[in-house]
Amino acid sequence: LEPTIVTYGSLMTACERVGDIEAASKVFRMVKEEETTASNTSADEEADPIQANEIIYGAAISCCRKARQPERALLLLRKMISEELSPNTATFNTVIAALSEVRQSDIKKDTTAGEGQLWEKALAVHKVMKSKHAPPGVTPNRQTYNILVRCLSANLQPAHAESMLAEMRKAGFVPDVDLYTMTVRSHERCGNPMKALRVMEAMREVGYDFYEIKVLDEAFKNGVRVLNRLGKGLSSSNYAVNDDDDAMVDGRGRSYSMNGELIDFDNEDYRMADSL
Repeated sequence: LEPTIVTYGSLMTACERVGDIEAASKVFRMVKEEETTASNTSADEEADPIQANEIIYGAAISCCRKARQPERALLLLRKMISEELSPNTATFNTVIAALSEVRQSDIKKDTTAGEGQLWEKALAVHKVMKSKHAPPGVTPNRQTYNILVRCLSANLQPAHAESMLAEMRKAGFVPDVDLYTMTVRSHERCGNPMKALRVMEAMREVGYDFYEIKVLDEAFKNGVRVLNRLGKGLSSSNYAVNDDDDAMVDGRGRSYSMNGELIDFDNEDYRMADSL
């Protein structure tokens, strides 16, 4: 009995499930050898052609991700496209995840890896998904954006993460609150509290209340302190600095003192002071 492409596909899937990259590589080489043999077979000889298909490549890419070999996963995706196969959205997402889950410092020097940070390559894969060169039916989905925002925030690229959040909303997806939180914290870690406030404003627009989230509330207070030091207010119409009572008022009517503390105007002390 001769193995068929289904046989090789089952073997590759088994390798992927256990994350055995060496065994997967061996199966992949066997398929490629079969391709070479088939191409050298005369037309008179009857033989079922064996050629690596989307299942073979998809399992190999997933195996590379589990083995934490993102560059290898990216190379396989490029081969798929060059061989005019049709990777689906899930395959693209697997490559993006592989590039997002490994730290740059953990990558060994490899002459085939090329230049650029892993997060930049993840963005490049996303760009292909949106281009005219993308296979039919391939488009970024919620998972694509989730992976990218987490990756970019972790790599201290909050501007790119913020851009992904905006694109996600434009595509009809409402970002989860943790994606906003990660982006805000990334801005904070980069020393950009004002930009963190901008993200929180976008968060408010989709219905999230950042006042109830401790991390974001602290980021908001930090932004207010920066405003106090700079002596100017936000450009957004949803926030204003009241010079008379030295407080910051948000679009929901809540007031913060210039040290970032919420002012409760129903408090008895404030009512008494107001009557003096």
